[in-house]
Amino acid sequence: MSKHRLSLPPSDWPEDIRARFSDAFAGSSRYQRPRLEQGLGRWLLEAGQDDLPPELITPALLERRLGHLRPEMQAAARQALQAVFPEAKVFGREARVKVESKRAALQREIDRNWHRLPIAWQEVAKPKLFFCPEGMNDGLLVEAWTPDTVQSRLQTAWAFFDFCRDRGAAEDVVPDSVRQYLNQRQKLYQAGKVSVATTHGALQRLKLLGVALFPDRNWDWLDPVIRILKKKAALQPSRNDARIVDLAELRLAALSCSEVALRHHLAVSGHKKRTSANKLARTGLAISFLVNSPIRRESLATLDLKENFDARFTRLYLSPRETKDKQRDERLLSPEVQQQLRDYIDHHRAVVAPAQETALFVGSRGKPVAPGYLSQTVGDQCEKLFGKRVTPQVIRNIIAGFIVSQAPEQASLASIVLNHASTATTETYRANGKQIQATKKLRAANDHGRTEHGVETAGSEKPGQGRGRSRLSRPVRERSKRRKRGAA
Repeated sequence: MSKHRLSLPPSDWPEDIRARFSDAFAGSSRYQRPRLEQGLGRWLLEAGQDDLPPELITPALLERRLGHLRPEMQAAARQALQAVFPEAKVFGREARVKVESKRAALQREIDRNWHRLPIAWQEVAKPKLFFCPEGMNDGLLVEAWTPDTVQSRLQTAWAFFDFCRDRGAAEDVVPDSVRQYLNQRQKLYQAGKVSVATTHGALQRLKLLGVALFPDRNWDWLDPVIRILKKKAALQPSRNDARIVDLAELRLAALSCSEVALRHHLAVSGHKKRTSANKLARTGLAISFLVNSPIRRESLATLDLKENFDARFTRLYLSPRETKDKQRDERLLSPEVQQQLRDYIDHHRAVVAPAQETALFVGSRGKPVAPGYLSQTVGDQCEKLFGKRVTPQVIRNIIAGFIVSQAPEQASLASIVLNHASTATTETYRANGKQIQATKKLRAANDHGRTEHGVETAGSEKPGQGRGRSRLSRPVRERSKRRKRGAA
């Protein structure tokens, strides 16, 4: 009984096809060649079963013969077919992957969570959250607010009313329910699970949604507690402060990720390993963009090869709709980032991206990467490298801190580089810059005073003189030896 064949061996191929295959892949590795032979053999076997010439390549035949195969086998078969039959449009059938718009995703989320709003709020919110299919007659809030704003405020409201139902409180934004909510948040804060800033933001979003839905009601009673929370939040250190890393180390780590990914890509042949290399290269390139051109997470994830770059990939452009000041933004890419970008496009992205897909960052299934997932991979990789979860927002803070620490009088430059919409952010950076400069001056004054009095800092090779030669000024190694001698 003959064994069932899944691929036609090269010995059974037509002579002309075997010769063309050998010429095209004469330099292929011993790992790559069997994969390509199996892919082309699969096509030739099914062509023979269909009693059709192998050079007949149509979108329908490609879909029927290759559509059910594993992604890596599909890629091998298409690569071999393109080399043997260069006149055929092997990749022509692949269209750009359709990605759900923010608007459609928001509409689905609202429909799925609509029941979490109280009935009274549903009745008032329904016309204001109406999504017109043509986009010409949207509800007031859909038209006035961005999808992100609508989403964040509704998510806060859903969570608040869930809390009210669980505690048996009135399902409305009234003093009693808010008091219980704040008591619960205080316990979470004491347990280290939430910050004061998070609670302040949630209460503010809840009030803004209430004002938009019920403008006739008095919402001023929330202002005192919002002001108090805002003051307390300003006194609390940002959780991002503990995630700060050196900017130069971050830049080198990003380049190292891409170098390692390229070596893995060239050394392995399996689809799973190449997908892993693609993820590492994508993350390294994302970090490089954030360090060299600190754009926002949303803009980073939606970069398009045709819309956001020049033909030689030397410049990055952001359209007015992608910037806070609604002005076109242009960034020059460094030579290292240019090479990193070309390596990612030529090697990693080419393995997974459909032919007509123009998004820069593409996942293993050929679909553009979501902003949240890209941010997560950046944080995961930085946590492995530095032991700190450095996210895109933290990188922006690092760059702002670097600018104001070097020249606090030019803190406005940080807002230009980071494309802030409000001048209040600039003032915050200027204040931080002055604090950093004051700290440097204090340290310099202390060092100068020690020098005048003959006091050297710990670990100094120059011996101290006079009374300033204290125990703290001795090298640590010397003190350790003295303790050992004393113990003996």
